[in-house]
Amino acid sequence: MNPPAPENSHWSGTGQLRGGRRGIAFFIFVIRRLGLRFAYLVAVFPAVYFSFASPDVAATMDFHRRVFGRVPWWKRRWLVFRHFYSFGLAIIDRTAILAGNRKNFSFQFDGEHNLRTALAEKRGVLLLTAHLGNWEAAGQLLTRIDVPITVTGFDRETPEIRDVLNRASKQNFKLLPLTGSPMDAIPLVAALRRGEVVAMLGDRAYGSPAARIPFFGGTAAFPIGAYVMASIAGAPLMHVFSLREPAGHYRFFGFPAQHPQMPPHNERDDYLKSCAANFARDLESVLRRDPFQWYNFFPFWEEARPGITKSRPANSESRLSPRPSPTK
Repeated sequence: MNPPAPENSHWSGTGQLRGGRRGIAFFIFVIRRLGLRFAYLVAVFPAVYFSFASPDVAATMDFHRRVFGRVPWWKRRWLVFRHFYSFGLAIIDRTAILAGNRKNFSFQFDGEHNLRTALAEKRGVLLLTAHLGNWEAAGQLLTRIDVPITVTGFDRETPEIRDVLNRASKQNFKLLPLTGSPMDAIPLVAALRRGEVVAMLGDRAYGSPAARIPFFGGTAAFPIGAYVMASIAGAPLMHVFSLREPAGHYRFFGFPAQHPQMPPHNERDDYLKSCAANFARDLESVLRRDPFQWYNFFPFWEEARPGITKSRPANSESRLSPRPSPTK
């Protein structure tokens, strides 16, 4: 079964990078031959282009309105450019880090003791994160724990682009491509039961069961599958995020671990809604630090009554199917 197709023309969540094979190869060449600073300068031009041409502009402006309030038209355009340029810097840093270039970066782990305490239980750890900051930077920190790490995600790159990325990459964790099937959960639960770390996204439902809860003044759908999966595996679950700070410094935030346990069936909706609401609260607290590092370029808010919802027909899968949320 193929990953769910994009619901509209929005790029976020397709599992593909923009720019094509030549564009990605060009930035890899610039980073290696001319350095990061020159690559950051070159990134201004695609940021300007996409801040006008991208179908994601409207969704980005909606997010800015919720964070900054109503601003003049020229400032809206400036905020969009800053957001897209921030994304460009994240992609450049991601490429450099995957290629083994760490000398230009520094890392800080706030909450490492929370992760080590959770790992000491020998039940694995499920890390729930977001389209925030740079996961590859966080991955460099996680290598210190000397435990296998599996990162989930849709991977729909063309063979040519995947070849370019693979040749540039020296990554220290395993990417598990998702198919969109409920069977995706099986190897993830198995990894948790082996005592490994599994990382997945919690800020996009991708058609999976979700709780509609308040977020930045509106109602948004947050997936609940990670909590079901952690409960099945008996694994602790942590909310984790990374942010880029000045001078190439990355800070990783690891909140205290939770231990999801499924209550009786008639109480599960409320329980899972409260779990997703806690994630939204932690995500919002980090986003307040730097909203330009949330790269979920998607019409995220929906005016709907809070509760557990399904994006698929009732006979397509179990209501509480632990289908994971992908990272990308």
